[in-house]
Amino acid sequence: MTADGGPSMFNHAFLMGRQRPDGRDDGSIYVFESDIQLSITDWELRNGVMESRLAKLCRDDLDHAAVLGLDLAEEEVEALLQHALRLAYDENRLRYPVVGLLGTLVASLTDRLKQKNIFDNDHAVQCATFVRVCYQHIGRDFIARGSHLTNTSPEEIWRSQLFTARYLWSRHEP
Repeated sequence: MTADGGPSMFNHAFLMGRQRPDGRDDGSIYVFESDIQLSITDWELRNGVMESRLAKLCRDDLDHAAVLGLDLAEEEVEALLQHALRLAYDENRLRYPVVGLLGTLVASLTDRLKQKNIFDNDHAVQCATFVRVCYQHIGRDFIARGSHLTNTSPEEIWRSQLFTARYLWSRHEP
């Protein structure tokens, strides 16, 4: 939800980079995210923090997209993406908390976003929380006085004034 209670344009958050666990650069842009993916053709269910190619998000039904960035030193970018990779390939990988989304909705509707998510699970992290955890790892929390970590939303990331680079794309703009 937006600050005035309207619907947000954004429903997902992730990190982008070219880093691979083995250090090679194959020219692709990768996203590091917490999500649920179901592929019936491949008989695969992926749940939680993962690494994927950006192409997976390049769909014709996308209405809005935003790219945000902070002025980070090269070492900070490296540490940010390495932390995301560690979380994606950890044997006890964090899962995507579907019930946690309901907790954030309840917190939003009852004006309790600054409190811990009522359905918080130490073994699960939603997409916006994952992005925030990675930035916190390098000491760069972009939401200083906002919601509790477990209630972070893509809309709240968009509203953060700490991002120095902002690009908004909308299918509906000429």
